[in-house]
Amino acid sequence: MDTKSGDEAQDTLIAVIPKNAREELRLTLGEYRGYPLAQLRVWFKGDDGAVRPSKSGVAFRVSLLRDITEAFHQALEHARRDGRI
Repeated sequence: MDTKSGDEAQDTLIAVIPKNAREELRLTLGEYRGYPLAQLRVWFKGDDGAVRPSKSGVAFRVSLLRDITEAFHQALEHARRDGRI
């Protein structure tokens, strides 16, 4: 699925994860100035009901996805071991 609004018009939407009643996390793959990027950004529902990207989030080179995924797996293991989830 591709996003169809704003600067993310060329980005491929990978996942939408509800954060709370007004916000969600969106993981996208796209490009910036010819460089392949992944973004994990907070989107929010405005007073008019439209969902928009916030300034909160991170963009990084797609080549870092493997390392970032491994770091998330390690965080999940620690959280389980520590009884946080």
